[in-house]
Amino acid sequence: MPASTSSSEPGWTPFAQRRPELGGRLRVFEIDQPGTRAWKRRRLTELGYPVPDWLRLVPVDFEAGQSWLDRLVAAGFDPGRRAVVASTGVSMYLAKGTTAATLRQIAGLAPGSTLAMTFLLPVELVDEADRRGLETSTRGARNSGTPIVSFYSPEEMLTMAREAGFAHVRHVPGTALADRYFTGRPDGLRPSSGEDFLVATT
Repeated sequence: MPASTSSSEPGWTPFAQRRPELGGRLRVFEIDQPGTRAWKRRRLTELGYPVPDWLRLVPVDFEAGQSWLDRLVAAGFDPGRRAVVASTGVSMYLAKGTTAATLRQIAGLAPGSTLAMTFLLPVELVDEADRRGLETSTRGARNSGTPIVSFYSPEEMLTMAREAGFAHVRHVPGTALADRYFTGRPDGLRPSSGEDFLVATT
């Protein structure tokens, strides 16, 4: 059975435009703040990229108490079907209570649904060479009006996911992903440490 994909990613993440061949197999829902969603829809049209039928741009303000799940269902999401929920670069901008509530709702999706979510480590758990970069990013986010408000240790995030009701939870360090995908690059490029993944299934 094809899975729905609900993506909760901020900013410009044109997955549907980059992978149009998946249109016959997936229905993609992208969640973001109302202003960002409206801007993206307008820019896609201006650049000659019509929004395909299998992509739904869903405006939600998590911190305003809006139900993202109700908004998804209204946009055509079927909570009775397995889904992949990708949430990257989001949890650090939300209060911990908001993220806990979001995890509980995702854990209630159809059995076999999977969540992949990034979270920021506290500065003391970040490689020493990368701490200054994290501190600079944190100041920049605050000065731009989108402050980073939440940091999690891996154990704290795993505990939160277990308490939310997920059947299986796993911590994937960002350093492990860097080793897997960046080792041996001739240019020596390697992402900084500090952003890890929670992978959880219902």
